[in-house]
Amino acid sequence: MPAEWELDELLSEQPRFDLEAVKRRTLARMEETNEQPVRRRAPLRSFLLAAVICALSVSAVAAADYATNGQLTRALGIRRPQTEAVSEPEPTPEETPVEEPEPVQLQEPPEAVPEEPPELDEQIADALQIDQSQAQRLRPAIQAVKRTSEDRDVRMTVLQTLGDPACLYIKLRFDFPEAMPYKEYLEFEDLDISFVDSNSYSWQEKILEQDACSITYLLSAKLYGEKSLNGQAVTVTAENYGHPHQYTADEVVQLAGEAGKPYTTILYPDGTIDWEVTEEDLAALPPEAEPTIIYSEGFTISLRTDGSKVVTYDGEHGDQMLTAYLVPDFDAVVAGKWEQSWTLSYQDLSLYWKGETELFDPRLTLTELRLSPLSWSADFTATEDVPEGETLNFNLIPKDWGVQLRRRDGSLTDQPLHWSGGSGSSPVPNEAGLFVTDITVGNVFDQPIDLSDVTAVVIDGQEFPVN
Repeated sequence: MPAEWELDELLSEQPRFDLEAVKRRTLARMEETNEQPVRRRAPLRSFLLAAVICALSVSAVAAADYATNGQLTRALGIRRPQTEAVSEPEPTPEETPVEEPEPVQLQEPPEAVPEEPPELDEQIADALQIDQSQAQRLRPAIQAVKRTSEDRDVRMTVLQTLGDPACLYIKLRFDFPEAMPYKEYLEFEDLDISFVDSNSYSWQEKILEQDACSITYLLSAKLYGEKSLNGQAVTVTAENYGHPHQYTADEVVQLAGEAGKPYTTILYPDGTIDWEVTEEDLAALPPEAEPTIIYSEGFTISLRTDGSKVVTYDGEHGDQMLTAYLVPDFDAVVAGKWEQSWTLSYQDLSLYWKGETELFDPRLTLTELRLSPLSWSADFTATEDVPEGETLNFNLIPKDWGVQLRRRDGSLTDQPLHWSGGSGSSPVPNEAGLFVTDITVGNVFDQPIDLSDVTAVVIDGQEFPVN
């Protein structure tokens, strides 16, 4: 097929033609009836196609086709170029379809990977004689604290705890800016542990390491019969690092008390004494620094915030003598206060038995037994037929128990239990007029025990399954 430009060049060399005549003859041929044989139409179609290609340019064919409203190309079998699609008018705002938003695929937040419990501090493990395998089993009961408190350039750092519901070990370290003199004699005037929701507990301290510029302690606390330590807020407080004062003869005074002769004396920090005290003298003193100390001999001593001491004698205890000190009993090398609080959070590794079983005595009912690697406790209900105010309570429970631990393989291991402390509720009369008391006893093990495969506790011949 010739290109369009080739046909245009031939157009000037062809004879002139009458477009209207071509239109009339073409329409006349196209209006023939359908009954006419196809063979008559085919030669005509071929003739017209050849005539148009040879005699007409592409522009002429387009003009003739336009004049016949497209019937020319349809009759000749020429496919017209596809016309551009006519864009439909945009819908009015009322007709604008509202596209449904694609549903938002909410991605599930990644699952929080539980943090690995910390490794047991080596100094704690050595102090409690815990071997490596036992240390790994105790890891869930460890809390990494790492909190600091600083005063007078001395920093206290609470490092780590190891605990269960009734026992807590705390490791803390003090760092000093420079070497302390005669360090073997230095100590804190006050080093204390306190719990927000517990009042019945005891604690002690042990030095793990000490050098000229630091000292590391292991504090151990034991709870008696109250709610679990885990989840409670605990506070460690230390005040004034130094040593007890070594008194000289002129810093000590002997105060005498005579029967029937009450009096009040003021001992001032500079060593002077006011024997004749008036109400105005007492009113001029600052408030008390701590609760008044009461002595059974009838003497009381009130320490004021300025260091002065108010000594009184009631005159009702005959002739008495009291040794009093004119200067403070502690010399602070570093006077300061360090305090840190946090919430205890660790896993309880205890095994439990709960129920109601008579144990040791018909008047005793065991209701709960708890056994952890660090400590143990037992809850009893004591029902006693005695006059009010004369309850037996703790006397019903023997101090030493011949306990055995049942292992998974059926074997038994001796584990004596000795309770050293406990707590009890006030006796309450029941319907039968008997007095009922709730009692809890327990103790802390000197060295953590292995409970990895314990299934039951055998006490006084009775077996108590634990889980």
